[in-house]
Amino acid sequence: MRLGCGFIKNVVNVSRNMVLAPKHQLYRYQILPQEVNLREKLRLVALESYLLNVAGFAAQENGFGSMGMIERGVTWVLSRLGVEMTSLPNQYEWISIETWVQDYGRIATVRNFIIRDSEERVIGYAMSQWALIDINTRRPVDLRNYPEFTVFATGETVPITPPARVPILDDIPVVGEHKVVYSDIDFNGHTNSMKYIEWMLDTIEPEYHYAHQVRRFDVNYVHEITQGQTAVLLRAEHEGSMVFEVSNGETVACRAMVHWLENE
Repeated sequence: MRLGCGFIKNVVNVSRNMVLAPKHQLYRYQILPQEVNLREKLRLVALESYLLNVAGFAAQENGFGSMGMIERGVTWVLSRLGVEMTSLPNQYEWISIETWVQDYGRIATVRNFIIRDSEERVIGYAMSQWALIDINTRRPVDLRNYPEFTVFATGETVPITPPARVPILDDIPVVGEHKVVYSDIDFNGHTNSMKYIEWMLDTIEPEYHYAHQVRRFDVNYVHEITQGQTAVLLRAEHEGSMVFEVSNGETVACRAMVHWLENE
């Protein structure tokens, strides 16, 4: 596991008086200097990294982690993610992330998260949708071929709306480009999920970041961008939010929408 992360098994009183529900798992992170912004608050990219790592750890503990699934010729890919935060934790603060599987359908499974600060106050929720794809064809696989995993679905949701379908805007302006390099690529051979978010947010002036924090974030992963391609970055205002789009110049790879709040 990464530095600053500890796994807490599903036991009573895992943290003071916290009791985990059946099939829930809990992980703790200490927020490190490279994961914070100019205000020493957790960056959105780091938060998404935590959530995806927690999903991976939990899946591994339950017997359907990425490494084991790759041996079976398939791999998990994130299709949608929705996150709502009431506040962002500070540098060196410890946070906990509770996770569980809500639903296990034919083409997608839903995994939820609760984010708590060092005082165990809830500061955010997240909901993610995942698909299983064939590593050779890159096509979705019918999850009913793996009925042994249905036992982990609890039916329990979180009090936020599901990940939104990010609107498709006409005439959205290009605000930047990024040549995809080796460090952008993950073990699946395509651009790491966090890199899209990093590229998008880098198109915004630092002064705006300093004056605002993320309230709601939605991302849709549509297609893959690979090493050597050029990612074209687009951004526009839409109904009080920022809408982003990343393409390879021809095919859209990712869309995201961020609703910001002004810092006090």
